[in-house]
Amino acid sequence: MSVTVNVTYPADGVGLIAFSDPPMNFGGGELGAGILDAISEIEESGAKVFVLASDTPGYFIAHWHLGGIVQAMEGMAAMGNAVPPPKAPYGADRMLFERVGDSPLISIAANNGQAWGGGAELSWGCDLRIAAESATYGQPEVAIGIPPGAGGCTRLARLIGPTKALEMILDGRPITAQEALNLGAINKVVPDDMLREEAIAWAAHIAQWPAFSLDACKRSFMGGRDLNIYDARRHEQQIFGQTARRADAIEIMNAAQEKYDAGLDSYDALGIPRE
Repeated sequence: MSVTVNVTYPADGVGLIAFSDPPMNFGGGELGAGILDAISEIEESGAKVFVLASDTPGYFIAHWHLGGIVQAMEGMAAMGNAVPPPKAPYGADRMLFERVGDSPLISIAANNGQAWGGGAELSWGCDLRIAAESATYGQPEVAIGIPPGAGGCTRLARLIGPTKALEMILDGRPITAQEALNLGAINKVVPDDMLREEAIAWAAHIAQWPAFSLDACKRSFMGGRDLNIYDARRHEQQIFGQTARRADAIEIMNAAQEKYDAGLDSYDALGIPRE
C-alpha cells in the first residue's frame, strides 16, 4: 500500500495531518516529504496549531525504515564521509525532526499506538504530545547496533532528565503512555477511542489565542531553554517587550482590564474556560 498524507481543518485555526503507510507506518523519505509539504500548507492557511496523527491502527510510527537508514549510510561510506551533512542524504527524513519544532505553529503529536525509534523522536520534536492509553514509546536503537539519531539522545534528555533518558536508550525496552506521562515525556493520556477527538479539542483550545502571542511564547521558551538563567531572562524580557508593545496586544490587555474594572473575575476577564 502507498503512503498517504492528508490535511484537513477540523476546527478553527487547527490543521490535522493524518498520515498512513500500512501495515506498520515505517518512517521514510516519502512519508517525511509528505508531512513536510503538509506543514507548509497549514502554515500558509493561517492556522495556528497542527496535529500529527496516524491513520494506521496501532501505529504512530513503528520506527524509521531500517533499509532506508542502511542505504543512506552505505551511500555516505561510498563517498568517504563518516558523518552525513545536516540535510543530506536523506533530506526529508532528516529535516522533518527539526521542522515540526521550528515551525511558528504549535505542533501536537497524537500517538495512537507504537511510537518507537524515529516515531518517538518525531514526538519529542513536537511542542506537545498526547497519547492513547494503549500507546507505547521506545528508543530501541541499541538493539540494532546504533544510537538514537534524531532526538532520542538530546531532546528526550531535555524532556525527562538524563537519568531516565539514558535508561531508555540503554535498556531498549518501550514504556507505556502512562509511564511517559509520569516522566514528563508527554502531556496527556486519553482513552484510545477518544484520542483524535481530544487532540483536536486541545488544539482548538490553544488556537483561540492570538497567533502573535503563541509565537512569542514558543520563541521565548525554545530560545531560553538551554541558556543560563541570566541570559535566558534577558531573552525572555526582550521577547516580552517586543510583544507587549504591539498595538493589538495593548488593545487586548486594555479590554481585559476594563472587564476586571467592571467586576468580572479572572476567568471571564481573560477568557479562560472554566472546565
